[in-house]
Amino acid sequence: MNPLDRLRILIVENEGLVGCDMATQLANLGYSVVATVTSGEDAIRAVEELRPDLVLMDVHLNGELDGIQTAIVIKKGSPAAIVYVTACADLDTVARARETQPHGYLLKPFSEDELRLTVELAATRYLEESERRRREQSYLEAFQSLADGVIATDLAGSVIFMNPAGARITGWSCEEVAGRSLNEVFRLFNQNGDPAEVQVVDESGMGPQRTVWLTAKSGDRVPIHDRTTAIRDQHNSLTGLVILFRRTERATAPIVAAHPATAPVAPSVPISSQQEVFAPAAAPVPSAPMVASTTPAPPPIVAQQPVDEPMEQQRPQNPPPSASQAPLVDVVESISDPLIALDGMWRLTYANAAAAKLFDREKLAILGTGFWDLMPAVIKEAHHETLAHAMLHREAISRDLYLEALQIWLELRAYPFGEGLLLLLKDTTARHEEAERRNRMDRLESLGLLARGFAHDFNNLLTVLLGNLSLAEMRLRGQTDRIPELGTAKQATLQAQSLVQQLLTFARGGAPIKRQMKPAELIETFMQHHPRATGVHYRIEIQQDLPSIAVDPNQVRRLISNLVRNAEQSMPRGGELIIRCTAPNAEELYGKEMVPEFGESPQGIIIEVKDNGEGISPDNLPHIFEPYFSTRKAQNATGLGLTVCESIAKAHGGSLSVRSDFGYGTTVRFYLPVDADEDASDSLGIANGSMDSTTGDSPRILILEDDPLVRSLIVRNLVTQGFEVVETCDGNDTIKRYQEAFDEGRPHDLVVLDLTIPNGLGGVRTMERLRQIDPNVLAIVSSGYSDDPVMAKPSAYGFSAVLPKPYEPSDLLRLVKSVLTARGMRRDTKA
Repeated sequence: MNPLDRLRILIVENEGLVGCDMATQLANLGYSVVATVTSGEDAIRAVEELRPDLVLMDVHLNGELDGIQTAIVIKKGSPAAIVYVTACADLDTVARARETQPHGYLLKPFSEDELRLTVELAATRYLEESERRRREQSYLEAFQSLADGVIATDLAGSVIFMNPAGARITGWSCEEVAGRSLNEVFRLFNQNGDPAEVQVVDESGMGPQRTVWLTAKSGDRVPIHDRTTAIRDQHNSLTGLVILFRRTERATAPIVAAHPATAPVAPSVPISSQQEVFAPAAAPVPSAPMVASTTPAPPPIVAQQPVDEPMEQQRPQNPPPSASQAPLVDVVESISDPLIALDGMWRLTYANAAAAKLFDREKLAILGTGFWDLMPAVIKEAHHETLAHAMLHREAISRDLYLEALQIWLELRAYPFGEGLLLLLKDTTARHEEAERRNRMDRLESLGLLARGFAHDFNNLLTVLLGNLSLAEMRLRGQTDRIPELGTAKQATLQAQSLVQQLLTFARGGAPIKRQMKPAELIETFMQHHPRATGVHYRIEIQQDLPSIAVDPNQVRRLISNLVRNAEQSMPRGGELIIRCTAPNAEELYGKEMVPEFGESPQGIIIEVKDNGEGISPDNLPHIFEPYFSTRKAQNATGLGLTVCESIAKAHGGSLSVRSDFGYGTTVRFYLPVDADEDASDSLGIANGSMDSTTGDSPRILILEDDPLVRSLIVRNLVTQGFEVVETCDGNDTIKRYQEAFDEGRPHDLVVLDLTIPNGLGGVRTMERLRQIDPNVLAIVSSGYSDDPVMAKPSAYGFSAVLPKPYEPSDLLRLVKSVLTARGMRRDTKA
């Protein structure tokens, strides 16, 4: 069974209908929803009792605690992952939420795919962290209980862990060794009295057993067997060492036993990323080749001798290493990352082959050169002070450098070494590029959030503007020819609506709000408002008798606009652009050997945009649908155009394909299936039926709209048509008015609800309460958020129809009459 399938999820959502919908979606995806609660207090109790793995947390909750405060309490007592699912996108809320280190932040409204992806990513991260904690705990328990001593170090050679057995053997307490150099805690000697090195076993894990003498804290020499293993991260880079050792009694004491008071302690030597030999303290540390200031030639490696030790106590140099024990310099030379040793005057005393390659110099020529002479002036200006401080105070530091000439990022790790520093340089360009990509995504997400909030408010203003222009045209019927400015203003308003829809593309694609449309009408309307590019000849080819298709006209117009704009930009010196709309034959879709029998009705249509411009190179063609990929970055192109187009195509059940001949032109085809199961709908997304006016008493309509200008327009428009209208600006007032009328036996015939009411009860929650009062309530939902899932599937939330903003008064009247007529027809059928 997939571990994700066993994931237990708690939903914390103050809107009951939204919580139930999320629970249903998660159950369909195979997850176990342990509970759905509406307040922070209930969530804390549920976490204690039910122990969920993942908590989907809204920010605005019932009760005293909000979602972020609740998450803080939960994280103190539970390892459960927190994912915020909220409509709050303001910077303050996001900053507060980030401090709780959530596993995700899903912005409402969201699609089922977005919910699935967010939960999968959070769950995967949670399971990985749980497994890491489990391993760490098991290792810790195992090490603590071992009879053998265990010491672990970091990359700089500092002790980060020692178990009780190690403390008994070394004489150091576990608390004392934390942060100390391994050279101080774990000093080894051979039988002949020479300092011994820590030897790391090879990749096979096999190594010769040896007996060495450990100098304990008391100064006593303790015979031990030791075994050292390298610690590597997921990238196979060395991050430290683990040393296992045990006391052995079958050994002869070393020939020379230095008194602890006079035993020299060498400075800590860092572990390189590929180092296989670690030099402990009291040992004569084989350093990297040292050079005199007058010659670049390195002398042989010799043992360092303490200057204050009496001559008679000086030890002989180590014998040459055997073939199985390479000296440190050979190991260092094999390191793939640049490694540099500096003296106290910033001169290079050693550089491995990778360092010489980085600076494009011969190894012998680079020795004795000043480090800052090799670096650009801007690097010295930015980092000299920090490195000088590290050299003076003998501190290990890490800095990021950018070499503009090479276009690479380097991570510089500096460690105290002799009188100078040992520098390890690691290429981190890929990591920085990935961070920059994430930053771009964060900026675009912020732009999307801003665009979405802007679109809602702007669509309200466009509704007022478009509505009043339409009413003016109705009053001046027959005279509009003398006032052409009205038509121009109305056309500009519709173009502004299109711009708002493009902004919403950056916010969230959303499920399409489909309407039945003729392909020819869709393309011709687009071309009427599309500005022509200089030097480009446009040709429109539309097959006759194409069937109507169920599409979101705004989304499809955006798709066509992006394709046409790309084609225009590929022809800077002009050319021909063809927009073709046809019904493909079965052979074209399925191949000659797989043609199904569909009859004469076409199973789909193809909208094709073709140009004879520059074309797309074969190297770039596989990447054109990737987010942020663009060959026009110099023109500040976002690289999102074709990504958005592909998303729109998939949302409509279609596909997007590209064929390009480099240097000759490109053809992009948008295939759109004709959905035989799609309910027939008119241009406003409601079931077609008789458009006759209702008979009998004037229908009573209840309005929920927070914007006073839009509310005034709706009321004026409906009252002039003989409807009785009651207006409200908050969902609680709407519920109260509906309840009163229902109790009096005069229920409202129709409710028109705005989807979003800032700082109030919005359309979805109001509808939930109204359905509790009257299960047969008839309602229309309206919103400037045309990408909201409620607008795409209104029936799932109890609504009969949708009315996207902005709209004309005639659209509102026609929709109201159609919904009331459809209700009357259903009642007649039941009777």
